[in-house]
Amino acid sequence: MSVVNVAVGVVRDKAGRVLIAKRKDGAHQGGLWEFPGGKVEPAESDQQALNRELFEELGIKPKSSSPLIAISHKYPECHVCLHVREVHDYVGEPIGREGQMCSWVRVEELSSYKFPVANKPIISAIVLGRQYAIISGSDAQHVLRNLECAYAQGAQLVQIRAKELKAVDAKELMAMVRARCSELGMGFLINSQMPVKRMLEDGLHLTSSDLMVLKQRPECSGFVAASCHSLLELRKAEQLALDFAVLSPVKQTISHPGAEVLGWQQFSAWVDKVNIPVFALGGLARKDYEKALECGAQGISGISLYKER
Repeated sequence: MSVVNVAVGVVRDKAGRVLIAKRKDGAHQGGLWEFPGGKVEPAESDQQALNRELFEELGIKPKSSSPLIAISHKYPECHVCLHVREVHDYVGEPIGREGQMCSWVRVEELSSYKFPVANKPIISAIVLGRQYAIISGSDAQHVLRNLECAYAQGAQLVQIRAKELKAVDAKELMAMVRARCSELGMGFLINSQMPVKRMLEDGLHLTSSDLMVLKQRPECSGFVAASCHSLLELRKAEQLALDFAVLSPVKQTISHPGAEVLGWQQFSAWVDKVNIPVFALGGLARKDYEKALECGAQGISGISLYKER
């Protein structure tokens, strides 16, 4: 079965809504919604193909874009590889130039539309954003100060990882975290090793050891993610249909100076083999952001990046 390479664009309006189009009934996966794009022609890069397709389909010319996620999926009738890019700026007003129905949809409403199966990771990648802050601290107030620091730096998704707290302190902390994240509009996940009872709507971040003993995705209406350090663990996260993973260590870290690092080449090779968003973690600085995206990362994650200075 030959592979069909497809360039896909995530296009937003000024209100942050995402543009989707409905496939014509007679087409492959007809009647379902999709993100705009089309086949990559021979000798084209995915960026060139996307620029061409968006102009042909919608009449817009992208000015800049960056990789979001790559997805390989086998349908009974074909094998597709979706090269998804996030369009940051464009010229023109999108219209359905090929008679397709188009709609601007708020990010939180995307999951209520019917998409092809291969598009599910795209929705996860859109919702997640590009930063995942890991928040720790010696006590509740320290954690909350680091949470504020992460918010000030643009992070909209955090992991609460204060594993050393006593159960009574962790319970008090999470009450404050829930309230503050609600006020700030931030999403949060609780590390699976924290001594606290998790609510169903709370997100859950699994340690690699907790990930590997699971047989199915934990019951949770929030995000479920995992820390991974190998391709085996990444594939387990994908098998359990987790929303995303964090892969580390990409570079040498101060906390683990002797640990073997992946490097960007290994990171990219492993991320390319799974169909879930993966954040890069380990020894990263702000200057590594663009490199992370080039290597297939959803974005960057870190602890020291978001600590109170």
